[in-house]
Amino acid sequence: MSAIWLLAKDCEIKSMGGIKVKICGLKRENDVQMCMKLGVDILGFVTEYPIPVPWNLSRSQALPLLSMVHPPHQSCIVTGGAPEKVIGLAASLRPSMVQLHYQETLDDTIIISDALRKLNIDVIKTVPPAMEDRISQFGTTDIEAIVGELCKTSVYGLLADSRVPSNASDNGTELDLKFCSQIIKLSSKPVIIAGGINAHNARDFVTQTGAGFIDVMTGVESIVGEKDAALLSRLLSAIRNPSPF
Repeated sequence: MSAIWLLAKDCEIKSMGGIKVKICGLKRENDVQMCMKLGVDILGFVTEYPIPVPWNLSRSQALPLLSMVHPPHQSCIVTGGAPEKVIGLAASLRPSMVQLHYQETLDDTIIISDALRKLNIDVIKTVPPAMEDRISQFGTTDIEAIVGELCKTSVYGLLADSRVPSNASDNGTELDLKFCSQIIKLSSKPVIIAGGINAHNARDFVTQTGAGFIDVMTGVESIVGEKDAALLSRLLSAIRNPSPF
């Protein structure tokens, strides 16, 4: 083996160790504690989502779980709807982040992110994969134009996700790696990739897209709504301690 090859592999391994991980759809105290113990960066709670999904929490259910999350870990509520609803929910719960994952337009996103910035709450906005959703939210299907407009706003980051309102309850949705890669290359802000990620494919997905941030929900569940410690441990090990070839 050449010294150059070994150096390249070493750099890849160190790079993998820097991948941030968000685990979403948390509903139980034990799962929150487990995620923090294992070093998950961001803990996600689906809260008052506009349509029924198995992971949805009410405001009163989310509050005690959010209160368990402490630095260096961050909390994120995944929600959607009219700006006044989202802003009010975030002001009540005070998460570290709010992920807009419904049908919010560019104007809605600007209103929400500007308001929450004053509360030191970051906003993540989903870039929808479906053309009809991009038209309704941004008035165009052009990914470059959409990413460019979002990067002008005060949002913290963008989400490239195969899960959308129409398939929000589906398990193991397939990730479009080309779609994710395009957004990552175009964005000046952090980009999170999500959709069908698990311990078996996470390393390949990160390598192929250049992602520095992954979001996982069903990929660490053996029962819907319950996180599996073994699956989560394998995922984190695959990302942070990949074995050299």
